[in-house]
Amino acid sequence: MMNERPTAEPPAATNELERVSHRVTVPTLLVRGGQSDIVDDQSVADMRRLVPQTEVFDVPGAGHMVAGDRNDAFNEGVLAFLARHHPVREIP
Repeated sequence: MMNERPTAEPPAATNELERVSHRVTVPTLLVRGGQSDIVDDQSVADMRRLVPQTEVFDVPGAGHMVAGDRNDAFNEGVLAFLARHHPVREIP
């Protein structure tokens, strides 16, 4: 489980997040730095198990703070996700 590994979140917060994760029903994006020492493959698998509609955007050359390490790639991934799930609509 997620709380078996070291985490930045206190165990009570992690347990609560796991408990309510089934309520997340919208498309969800997980942006992960390719060199992150926090979000590993098992964390991604846990997220996908808890929130199956999770999409993962891996950013090579970035650590855990993706937006600071590779802001261009972070923006690209988020904007592409939003374009797929919330496209801009023309106003009549």
